[in-house]
Amino acid sequence: MWQSFLRNDYDFQAFGDQHLAVIIVFSLFAVGILWSVRNLNSAQNLLLSRCFTIFIFLTLVLWTVIKLYFDRFNLLVDLPLSLCNLIAVLGPLLFWHPHQRRLEVMYFLVTAGTFQAMLTPDLYVGFPSNEFFKYWIVHGGVILLVVHQIFAFQLYPRFKGVMLTFGWINLYSAVLYPLNIAIGANYFYLISKPGNASILDFFGPWPMYIFAAELVAMVFFAVAYLPFFLVVKSSKTAAA
Repeated sequence: MWQSFLRNDYDFQAFGDQHLAVIIVFSLFAVGILWSVRNLNSAQNLLLSRCFTIFIFLTLVLWTVIKLYFDRFNLLVDLPLSLCNLIAVLGPLLFWHPHQRRLEVMYFLVTAGTFQAMLTPDLYVGFPSNEFFKYWIVHGGVILLVVHQIFAFQLYPRFKGVMLTFGWINLYSAVLYPLNIAIGANYFYLISKPGNASILDFFGPWPMYIFAAELVAMVFFAVAYLPFFLVVKSSKTAAA
């Protein structure tokens, strides 16, 4: 089994049986997260959140060690510069102490980017490879972690978080683009679209798909904020 885990020659098909199985498992974990919010106290939820953060971080570390040991590590694709890998690396700093502003940014980023990566995965290696487990633990784990902290600690996103996230993502892209050019990489898909089917396929060639993606990201941010806006509005109406 360990040898199978270390191999990277298993096929993965988006929207296939493995993809469906992962979505089902993710949904079950989401139910577990909601249970913990309702049944654990604040200290227990904080401990759960920290353990979850460390687990995601160590998953990325183990994957990197395996890559380096087998001489598979590729600077062009394996640096922790993509959205989900970056959040996984910084997770112990970002999530150790729940913080309103940080959590808002993480929430809008994962709803616009990470959730998309769950539905249309840029993954080519299937079960039971470590590549497969790393991809889904990091992507699914980040989503569950953010949702857990929002509801466990009642740090609900605000509208100002939409603008803050949009500014942050553009600043990060501006820094990342010249790095991509310098090393010949494609982090954040700033140079070309992902190889697998994705929402970017509908937005035309480079660089038009980047500008279109920014508009779509704002729509995603607004949709992600809408439930919290309606709850706040309903609460104010009830109070009046």
